[in-house]
Amino acid sequence: MPPENNQIQGEGYLAVRTVIELTRTMDLLEDLLARHLAHFNLSQPKFNALMELYYAGEEGLPLSELGERMLVSRANITGLIDRLQRDGLVVRAVDPKDRRVIRAQLTPRAVQLIHGVLPLHMNLLKQATASLNPEEKETLIRLLTKLQEGLEKL
Repeated sequence: MPPENNQIQGEGYLAVRTVIELTRTMDLLEDLLARHLAHFNLSQPKFNALMELYYAGEEGLPLSELGERMLVSRANITGLIDRLQRDGLVVRAVDPKDRRVIRAQLTPRAVQLIHGVLPLHMNLLKQATASLNPEEKETLIRLLTKLQEGLEKL
């Protein structure tokens, strides 16, 4: 028999339900994206790194800055760049302004891959969010941003 506890009713119930639904949605999105990116021999972290480097331009990014943008440790970014380099998608280059800094730069092969993946990726994201109209998407973005701001204060 369920406990007679106000913690699991009202606000408590809604808090639990919110987290469950957010988690379930994130799991579904991660699975969908993983299956999609697997067609291109990419993981989500590899894809994210390639996109950060793509939007950074030809100079690429210092490894430390790429790690900060991706919210990963120095060791994790090093391993990720090692794997991308092994795949022929990234090269390491010494920063001409500061020889102590190593930058990651995309290879022509990576740029070609991104140009092939991006239209398909954008189409998948449109399909994934097609059940929401533009106003609902804007509301969801606003609510998620508000929730993120609250979480950052904890």
